[in-house]
Amino acid sequence: MEIVILIFAFLFGLAWGSFLNVVIYRVPEGVSLLRPRSFCPVCGNKIKWYDNIPLLSYIILRGRCRYCGAKIPLRYPIVELWTGLTFVFLWKNFSAFPLEMARGFVFTTLLIVLAGIDSWKMLLPDIFTLPGIAAGVAFSFFLPPGPKSSLLGAVLGYISLWLVYKIFLLLTGKEGMGYGDFKMFAMIGAFMGVKQLIPVILVSSLAGVIVGLGIMIFRRKREVVLPYGVFMGLGAWVLYVFKIDLFKLYIGAVL
Repeated sequence: MEIVILIFAFLFGLAWGSFLNVVIYRVPEGVSLLRPRSFCPVCGNKIKWYDNIPLLSYIILRGRCRYCGAKIPLRYPIVELWTGLTFVFLWKNFSAFPLEMARGFVFTTLLIVLAGIDSWKMLLPDIFTLPGIAAGVAFSFFLPPGPKSSLLGAVLGYISLWLVYKIFLLLTGKEGMGYGDFKMFAMIGAFMGVKQLIPVILVSSLAGVIVGLGIMIFRRKREVVLPYGVFMGLGAWVLYVFKIDLFKLYIGAVL
């Protein structure tokens, strides 16, 4: 029975991920989420239902539009698969706690949407980060880490990245990140609490360094500009859905 539920969770996650792709594309472009029906942004042709099946259609069409042959961004199947797996892990880890499931649904949805938008627009819209901060604090009145840690996480999340931004700007004359990054980190702090800020930074920075070095080596580039929101989203997602406490793991390894 458990495997049936997990398969259903995965399929539902794929469908939700397909909707999130609509959000990721349309919100930055200022297009309604309801109209028009799904279309190819290159040739404008409406996409038939059988070409809009999450993950499967991308594979069948080999990542190209049926009408004009334009490449479908890899972002689409990645978001769908990511969301499908998210729903599986949320069920496995939080199904016994409905309110925790609800918070996980809201939080991971926001992380995926923000990471998706940042990956192609280098933008983290306030329409997601600011309500996300409010939602994280609201949930904290009923769930750990509690309102004090949530509020402190939001405040210090914002201030810490703002300080990094100012120091980097002072030393290099360049902007290493934007205000959207500060707000997204504040949102993560609101949901996960102040104690998880450092672990999220460690995981996200490590992932960013690995990807950045890989691009520099294989593409022979001296400088790479990466959307940090993608790595923050990934780091927070990993720590949250798997309920990982890096401090406990470190203390356990040392002792």
